[in-house]
Amino acid sequence: MSGPIAAYLDELDDVLAFDPGLSRRVRDEIESHLCDTAEQVGEADAVRRFGRASDIARAYAEAALPDRLRRSCVAAGLLGAATLLLMRLRTVILDIPGGADPLIWFDRGGLAAALLCIGAAWWMASRRRIALVRRWLHFAAGSLALSVGASLVRAFQGASGDSAHALIVGTALVELLLLGGLMAQLARLDRYARRLAL
Repeated sequence: MSGPIAAYLDELDDVLAFDPGLSRRVRDEIESHLCDTAEQVGEADAVRRFGRASDIARAYAEAALPDRLRRSCVAAGLLGAATLLLMRLRTVILDIPGGADPLIWFDRGGLAAALLCIGAAWWMASRRRIALVRRWLHFAAGSLALSVGASLVRAFQGASGDSAHALIVGTALVELLLLGGLMAQLARLDRYARRLAL
């Protein structure tokens, strides 16, 4: 397709390039509306009546933002819950003593800080305070990374045998995959914020 509608859709794609899924959905929806209108008034008038592509793209991005916030908070919550469960699993199965090991404070303190940050992010998300949600989720990710790292070091120090090491590596992979998922969600949220200048 070439002409005013194609140029308009390309401009929408450029503005929404930070979220390819949103860009595809918006393009399909807008193309349908423009083609229907163009049948009655022509392509150039249809595009002119529709409004500036940048304004339309911004409206769609703003409408999609609450879902992006929710997804980021859900990813953080899942990671926090998984970290807690896997930490407990390693501690119970490997019979890791608490004691005076300084790593336990990083392990538990990091998890506690992360869970508080996730709670604060949920609360801020309900009030659409995007900048604060991003900040709290970044703190949560860092705290969870600290907790996971300290927990794994403690587990490896207290482990003996191949089955213990397999358990540690397996649980670590789950935590690292979830942490990667959270970081991907945060990167998308950051792209939204930059694009919308939040």
